[in-house]
Amino acid sequence: MSTLFNDLRLARRLLVKSPLFTAVVVITLALGIGLNTAVFSAIDALLLRPLPGVRQADELVQVYRSYRSGMDYGSSSIPHFMDVRDRSPAAFSGVAAWTFAPLNLSTSGRPQRVMGAMVSANYFSVLGVSASRGRTFVAEEDSGRGAHAVTVLSDATWKGIFGADPQVVGRAVILNGQQFTVIGVAPEGFKGTLPVVTPAMWVPLMQLATVRPGSADSFDSRGNNFMNIIARLAPGVGITRANERMKVLSAELTAEHPDDYKDSGINLVLQSESGIHPTMKSAQVGLSAVVLAVVGILLLIACVNVANLFLARARDRAREMAIRLSLGAGRRGLVRQLLTESFVFATVAGIAGLAVAWWAISLANQIRLPMDIDFRPDLRISPMVLFFTMGVTLVTGALFGLAPALQATRPSLIPALKGEAPAGGSRSRSSRVLVVAQTALSIVLLVCAGLFLRNLKAATAADKGFVSDNLLIADVDPGMQGYPRARTEEFYRRITERLLATPGVRAVGMIDQLPLSLGGSDHGVSIPGYTPGPNENMSIRYSSVSPGFFEAMGIPLVKGRAFTVQDDSAAAPGVVINEQFAKRFWAGKDPLGHTVHVSGRDQTVIGVVPTGKYERLGEDPTAFMYHVQAQHWQTGMTIIVRTTGDPQLLAPQLRSEVSALDPDLPVSGIRTMDSHLGIALLPARLIGGVLGIFGILGLILASVGIYGVMAYSVAQRTREIGIRMAVGAARSDVIRLVMRQGMTVVLLGTLIGMAGALGLAQLIRGLLYGENALDPLTFVAVPMVLILVATVAILVPARRASAVDPVLALRRE
Repeated sequence: MSTLFNDLRLARRLLVKSPLFTAVVVITLALGIGLNTAVFSAIDALLLRPLPGVRQADELVQVYRSYRSGMDYGSSSIPHFMDVRDRSPAAFSGVAAWTFAPLNLSTSGRPQRVMGAMVSANYFSVLGVSASRGRTFVAEEDSGRGAHAVTVLSDATWKGIFGADPQVVGRAVILNGQQFTVIGVAPEGFKGTLPVVTPAMWVPLMQLATVRPGSADSFDSRGNNFMNIIARLAPGVGITRANERMKVLSAELTAEHPDDYKDSGINLVLQSESGIHPTMKSAQVGLSAVVLAVVGILLLIACVNVANLFLARARDRAREMAIRLSLGAGRRGLVRQLLTESFVFATVAGIAGLAVAWWAISLANQIRLPMDIDFRPDLRISPMVLFFTMGVTLVTGALFGLAPALQATRPSLIPALKGEAPAGGSRSRSSRVLVVAQTALSIVLLVCAGLFLRNLKAATAADKGFVSDNLLIADVDPGMQGYPRARTEEFYRRITERLLATPGVRAVGMIDQLPLSLGGSDHGVSIPGYTPGPNENMSIRYSSVSPGFFEAMGIPLVKGRAFTVQDDSAAAPGVVINEQFAKRFWAGKDPLGHTVHVSGRDQTVIGVVPTGKYERLGEDPTAFMYHVQAQHWQTGMTIIVRTTGDPQLLAPQLRSEVSALDPDLPVSGIRTMDSHLGIALLPARLIGGVLGIFGILGLILASVGIYGVMAYSVAQRTREIGIRMAVGAARSDVIRLVMRQGMTVVLLGTLIGMAGALGLAQLIRGLLYGENALDPLTFVAVPMVLILVATVAILVPARRASAVDPVLALRRE
């Protein structure tokens, strides 16, 4: 213990003795450790951390409908939820349902749109959550008899909208034009069942008719799948046994309702393993692994730089080590002491790295989506993140400290005791090996960053099937204010007329679900004369649109016609399809006039439009169809306004026109289409931006490391260079000598790095749009940039070497 104490005391003395050296080492390592910590905090929040505010979250499972066509994680209908809840007591101690629901909230006469959630009355009890004020829902609020219009507020809503009113329980609020009573406030930190989104409030499922007008039949429709189910495993029951019960239940339901349950089943996923959603789990894990690997490479580059610094300092301590060895000190003891010094430096850097991580986490927590959703990443330095940082710090200390420690304790005793230290060749070789490793790591890092930056460009330039320029969009839902259909139709007709009469407006259209949003709807279809293949998915995505939609979106017609005002509820049902739909079901034939059987009725194909992007920018060409709103009624629509100039300038006018028709009708999400597309581009922008920054940092660290090694090598060869110049070598000869030595090492590292980058590119192929993993520009530009930077880094010490005065160099030696 006393020996360790002495080693620590000596390490502290060396830490203070050379403040510049200490600062360079700590800053270099803190950057790598801090960024690794910040990235791991994101992984912790999205993949590892249990649901906040929930009792024993490891007992929770998510329940999905699965289909043989390939959909493993489908949503559920209300009757299906009730069957799972009532017929699985041996598997689950409780089963709850939930879904997001936009709400028009009016407090003190000020309407605003918020994102709430409809839940079964046992939702909070299944999650094991009690209200911080008031109460949560009770069983009576889950029945059709005597169900009250009540709501539970989130802690953020209570504080933000209601000003933390201590008398909020019992207060009346207006939701969708109806009076609701606040019965409770959820505890602080509780987010519900999705870790990154906090609903503004929760309302009982029995208020579905108020929250979603026209959806009352959902309690009887098994085909209306829009609910999410979460269940708590019964005591002593594992997920394997619960899955066995779900297979039995699925067979029972298939026998009872063959039309609704043919080719389907029930799939269970542990809540702790689902991430944001099981369909996104592989992408989350893949991107997390890539980013963590990249910051790991960045830390390795930092460790190589610091190792080179310690190797250089070992030369200055060669006489000290020689004296200790001559006096009988053991090499093991000296290595232990030097490693202790390294760990002390690493510990200080780890503490500084936590400050870097805190700063990066603060920036990440400010990310907001351009939607009426309280999206909060909620990254934090949790105990698990702290343990990760401690582990990274210890590994870092070993990585940069071991090689210099072994090298420093093997001096040539006689020259070292005389202060000559001529045996620098081995240290130079060690430094050159480190430069090769550093260059190779930098190439891998830069190629990865380059591929994702090019991926971002490809995502931005991807053909989305519409023209996003000069589009202003806004969300309205008169039905949520209690409008009957006739009044809703009149509102949409009048707002369209008023907007078209506004200077600067070229076209106006509407759609119930914008493309590239966080949701969508699909219909099962059948095509007369078409026989589906085995397990072929005949569920096709669709949207309900108004006349004028295609013109407003800049979607051209390939053939046929678009919807007009004559396509009302009394007209013959028509549908507009995309080219992929036509290619899939009528390859080589003209689809116009053909029939699509959907929702119990036949619809005639009246038009064909190009195939676009509907759910994800990276999706494969997907069949899609459009219904006209009058024949496929939706109350909530997104207004789309195409302008001749900057669309943001028309935002006040749009809000004014809606207010002129109904001052109590909230209009939300007024934004440009480019802003809306930011949701779809967010993953590519985040990954591309982050990796781009990491790539630049890696390039800077690599150039500094190469410069440091070459400067050290020149300093070691001062006498040799003096002799060369004394016997007639020109300055240009010296520059070529140093440049050749440095560039040989850099080129070797580049070749090794390119081989590693090719392997990495194949691993990340599935994460790139178009799977363009072998992008020629990236694989050409990256080595050229690194070689150029390395050339500059080597040229500086080379020119310095050529300026050596032979007489002074020989005299100094």
